[in-house]
Amino acid sequence: MSRANRQHLKTPLNTEVVYNFEDYVLKARCLNISEGGVLLSSFGRVPNQLSFHVMLPLVQYLEFSKLSTQRIMSIEKEAFEINVIRVQVHPVRSFEGMSDTDKIMLTNIGCQFIGLSSGDQALIQSYVETYSRNMIFLLGLFENAGAKKGTNIVFLRKVARLLGYDSELKIP
Repeated sequence: MSRANRQHLKTPLNTEVVYNFEDYVLKARCLNISEGGVLLSSFGRVPNQLSFHVMLPLVQYLEFSKLSTQRIMSIEKEAFEINVIRVQVHPVRSFEGMSDTDKIMLTNIGCQFIGLSSGDQALIQSYVETYSRNMIFLLGLFENAGAKKGTNIVFLRKVARLLGYDSELKIP
């Protein structure tokens, strides 16, 4: 699907997930999420089923633009509520004819949600919307840091860390 045809806004999730494969429960990484599906990577084994279940932890972020600087500085990521959803997904590409070796070499697999409940859809929508607003807030901090000397870099790094980014990276 081209970007022009994308139906849903996607945002980073970058977390460990579990999925079922035959009689096993294995770990993978979820790189991003939208209301339509997820991008998964780092599979223990690539499921060759038409669909499989994934358990996704969704952090319920506060909207940072509505909080004071002091409040944000006092928050730790572990304080955010986490909702775990279990959802059936369908890989959007076919693995027919691929050897087990070829499947291991796959780095990312896009998966579409199947039968997503309205409650889980609301949790995903809330995550995507709030994360997007917080990303805009963080980008505004970067813009201000470039425009004004003396902008609080410690605050900028704190917001980045809360959103799951490495707060020790050099800021140009």
